[in-house]
Amino acid sequence: MIRFESGAIGQFEVSWTFRGGMDLRDEVAGTEGTIWLDHFLRTGFEMFTTGGSERYVAEKAETDKGWLFPVGDEVGELGYVDMFTDMFEALDSGRQPRETLYDGYVVNAVMDACYRSARERAWVPIELDWRGGTTPRIKREPERFDGHVVIKSELLPDGRRKMILKDTQTGDYRDHVTAS
Repeated sequence: MIRFESGAIGQFEVSWTFRGGMDLRDEVAGTEGTIWLDHFLRTGFEMFTTGGSERYVAEKAETDKGWLFPVGDEVGELGYVDMFTDMFEALDSGRQPRETLYDGYVVNAVMDACYRSARERAWVPIELDWRGGTTPRIKREPERFDGHVVIKSELLPDGRRKMILKDTQTGDYRDHVTAS
């Protein structure tokens, strides 16, 4: 688990010993919405075979018969195509890639904190000391409309904007539709 400065709590479930294939997904639930992304295990392909060719089915697949859930574009789903394309384009153009050595450093600092936390059985800070640099804090002010916080906003087919607004004083919610 990870506790952010804002007070939000996150949970990472990671393991090299997951049974049944590679489980590569993200689930984010928050006060403003939810998103579930299944990148690998359940991508829409389902098949059953009594065969067993002893050939490659998918990354971390434990069997080649019975119910199988092969990945249509494994190399793409694992991010290799985008990662290498970005890296080569960055090298050609002289720009930084989308993921840098610093990003890798931060990931390792988070993992180090997880191990320290497990050993100490307590919350521990993530120690970032990148050659004396600092990591900017993430801060986002909520969108407001007419003195209320916008909880959800969507554009309707006729061009009007529909919003769910929250009055921070009373805690009440209301719908509001703007003219097109």
